[in-house]
Amino acid sequence: MGNGKKSHGPSENSDPAAQQRGRDGSSEPPEDPGASGGLEETLARAEATLTLLSAWLRNIQQLFQLELERTLAAGKRLIFLQLMLVPLGTALLVSFCGGLGLLIYYFTQSVYIGFATFLLIQISIFISILFYQRKLRALLGFEETKRQVREALNDVAETIK
Repeated sequence: MGNGKKSHGPSENSDPAAQQRGRDGSSEPPEDPGASGGLEETLARAEATLTLLSAWLRNIQQLFQLELERTLAAGKRLIFLQLMLVPLGTALLVSFCGGLGLLIYYFTQSVYIGFATFLLIQISIFISILFYQRKLRALLGFEETKRQVREALNDVAETIK
């Protein structure tokens, strides 16, 4: 209730160091037009990188789904072939090889040549089935997706550098 001036805190600090901090401190950013341009450029690059990254992720997700469908289809075929080979393969091999062995025996009148034909035909059929299974196993997996992910990671790493 006094008529005099009461000062709760100095509005202006007489300390020169405090005045210097007030001018150069983080309370007000400097008015440098080059700095804001660099910041805008960096933000634009970051936004472009994120846009590119999201497009890559969508493409990789779609590629993963396609390879998953292909892998499942090849796996189903492979399992079906494995199951079919047990009963049908045995019966077919014995009858086919036996028939050819008898045919060779009929023409050569040699049991040894007929039996050798029987065995060679069985071996060749099993080898051809193994090669077909190897071909189907090559379709299993996600090699293209892995390659795309590695390429995307390398591109993102180069963009960030």
